[in-house]
Amino acid sequence: MSNTYSGDLQIMDTQNDTTPYTQQTTNSAGQIIPGSPVTIAVGSSLTWEAVTPDRTKTMVFDPTSNLVYFVTNSSETLLATIPLSGPANMGLFSPDSTTVYIPVSTVPITGGRAGGVQVLSIANANISTTYAVPSASYEALSPSGQYLLVFAGNSDSVFLIDLTATTIAAVEIPGFSRPVNAFFSSDSSTAYVINCGWECGDAAPGQASVAQLNIPTKTIQATVPVGGASVGLLNGTTLYVAGTSYTLGPTYDSVNVATMTLNTASSVPITDGLHTTMALSMNNKLYIGAVTCSNTTYGCLSVVNVSSNVADPGLPPKGAVTGMVAISNRNVVYVIEGGYQIIYDTTTDVPQSTQVIFHGALSDIVQVDQ
Repeated sequence: MSNTYSGDLQIMDTQNDTTPYTQQTTNSAGQIIPGSPVTIAVGSSLTWEAVTPDRTKTMVFDPTSNLVYFVTNSSETLLATIPLSGPANMGLFSPDSTTVYIPVSTVPITGGRAGGVQVLSIANANISTTYAVPSASYEALSPSGQYLLVFAGNSDSVFLIDLTATTIAAVEIPGFSRPVNAFFSSDSSTAYVINCGWECGDAAPGQASVAQLNIPTKTIQATVPVGGASVGLLNGTTLYVAGTSYTLGPTYDSVNVATMTLNTASSVPITDGLHTTMALSMNNKLYIGAVTCSNTTYGCLSVVNVSSNVADPGLPPKGAVTGMVAISNRNVVYVIEGGYQIIYDTTTDVPQSTQVIFHGALSDIVQVDQ
């Protein structure tokens, strides 16, 4: 878990919900100094994280200095530090775990508008190149590692980069509505693009939708309207989306991407806010987190039973949800809510009896071993 206050990474054993502690000591006055949770000292403030596909390294971002840190998971030690040209919202590893792609909206581009994808070499601990994409903010990478889809701020286009081309450059594909993410088919030939629509700045009513993009032909083949779509999660051929609709408010929908049809008869109401994260538990409970919400009667965390596409009753207000992970082989979800880690029992939607409190303000969470 990343700590925005201490700049440390906190460590948890997700199979028994414990954290290692330093040894208890006694000071010169004879007072007992209890042990404190073991941490990995990294930077001054940490936010988003990502784990390599081979699960050997963790990448974490420090927004105070725009530095990306790489930690070796087996030894829990710092491996490399690479400075970016500006702030970033995310980063993705190549399938072979050697390269990182990070969209930086403010990176200077000679002779063009600012923005691009900075390509990081882990072995060389440097930025090897930058692919120009004006106001690049988010991205999605195909399973093959060949295609990178980049999404720009205040844009109704997606930018396709073929990473195997002789001359690598972004190709703009118009016809979307404030796209923010995409999920690829297993053969990397199709991308299912989430159109955020009105919520992300398109003119009202700005219909949110899921668009089927044929990668080789660079054409939109089908579109399925949904309520809101600021975040999504693909599970097999089912794409779960959530967001805020101009007409319906905060909603959840389920889309069958094999047939490009809705599984939900109508959009399912959920709690409000800007929804940015999802986690699917072992017992088919979809946890949906928002970074902003009214946080009064209900909080920023929603739960939907995807077997029936029915939302569970609203949960108490606890603050912004900035990260979550469904623990493998357990009916448990770890949620970073209001800067604290809360371990939820997904059979009841209630925090379990065993909880671990860390000092500072937590931001993101990843599971290194599965």
